[in-house]
Amino acid sequence: MDEAMIRGLGVGVALAFVASGCAPDAPPESFERQARDLSSASDAGPSDPEPGDPEPGEGAADAGPGAPSEDGGAACRPLPNTDPSDGDVNLDLTVELQNIQGFGGINVPGWIPDLTPEQVDTAFGNGAGQIGMSILRVRIPFDPTQFALEVPAAQRAIALGAKVIASPWTPPPELKSSGDIVGGSLNVESYSAYADHLLSFRDFMAENGVPLYAISVQNEPDIQVSYESCDWTPQELADWIAEQGPRFGDTRLIAAESFNFNPLTTDPILQHPVASSEVDIIGGHIYGRPPTDYPLARSLGKELWMTEHYTSSNISANAWPQALAVGKEIHDCMAANFSAYIWWYIRRAYGPITEDSLVSKRGYMMAQFSKFIRPGFVRVAATPPAAPDVFVTAYKGEGSAVVVAVNNSTSPRDITLDADGSCVDHFQRFTTSETKNVAAEGDVVLSAGRAAVTLEPQSVTTFVSP
Repeated sequence: MDEAMIRGLGVGVALAFVASGCAPDAPPESFERQARDLSSASDAGPSDPEPGDPEPGEGAADAGPGAPSEDGGAACRPLPNTDPSDGDVNLDLTVELQNIQGFGGINVPGWIPDLTPEQVDTAFGNGAGQIGMSILRVRIPFDPTQFALEVPAAQRAIALGAKVIASPWTPPPELKSSGDIVGGSLNVESYSAYADHLLSFRDFMAENGVPLYAISVQNEPDIQVSYESCDWTPQELADWIAEQGPRFGDTRLIAAESFNFNPLTTDPILQHPVASSEVDIIGGHIYGRPPTDYPLARSLGKELWMTEHYTSSNISANAWPQALAVGKEIHDCMAANFSAYIWWYIRRAYGPITEDSLVSKRGYMMAQFSKFIRPGFVRVAATPPAAPDVFVTAYKGEGSAVVVAVNNSTSPRDITLDADGSCVDHFQRFTTSETKNVAAEGDVVLSAGRAAVTLEPQSVTTFVSP
């Protein structure tokens, strides 16, 4: 980490990064060095998928779970859960929170080898031994001759039902004050030319079968680094979005991808009378800052997306219990009302898929969410259990209710699921732990809407109503 980054982060956060081996958007060569450093470490692939590994979402009914209808028909409607403070995990399907757009990661073939077709299938497929990702993030090259690099993996992800979003690390250097791909700012007289560049990438991808769901204005505009980058003040971002945003039409705009989801970077955009209406998604990274709700953005109808993070890059993705941190981090993002969670490199020694093309423990942590909480699901209310070190979120969609419980404790934890009034009579149970990978563990049958369950030490367990 260089001196400029330390000044930008502040001493306390910078020291935390140094201790964890984690820094935002480190240049490609540093990732290669880290990968080489890891090559001598143990990176054994995870065990084979458990028999019965699910394929959720297939053939699901449209009706949501709930109480029997008043007219005695077969349809169900949810009722409030009226006992929220008894120490149970009380599910209330009538209290809807944020929409879930999905989970994913980035592919940057301009910096590291492209994902193979088989690796794309492993990441974005939702069958046995696959992760179930639904968002692919790609880089917008500053050089248009490199646009084609982004097409093959994105085409295959689209075919598997994924959304594709795109982020630029730098405008073309001739548009910047530095005249270089590193640092500098966008020249005011180049505002329109920069929009032309982004739109040309959007159009190129669409012409090649990859319609972009959303496009970002700039990756990490609020930190100075030694690789592809561009510096923007919050006011510059607001001015550019107000001036050029209308040109993007139906393509959603993401802002501002702050390296630490700093609201000071996006407040001026949200408070701008024109720019606010042009931004659809408030995206950001969580380097050095825990996932935190953003009421101002949500009050204006903006979704919150965590568009990049990795927990560490200096250990194997299969190291246990370190991989459990991914499960807890995804929980924290969902609990902070985020609609999307996007990891850094999909395939890396520290990623969801390791260099041997196998799903890692970190990948299975994500799969406990992404295989079952599909795009279009909604997070619903769930009270925290009395058991210490257990963290729970709940969701509904496609006729299903889903509960995800993260047990951070080194001991088993007993919790009670209370789905009273939901019309759910049983859950299917799936667990990832030190010895299991999304293992199907049979049914949890409810009695009078409740069931006591024991969570394995240091595990993530997902309960899914069929």
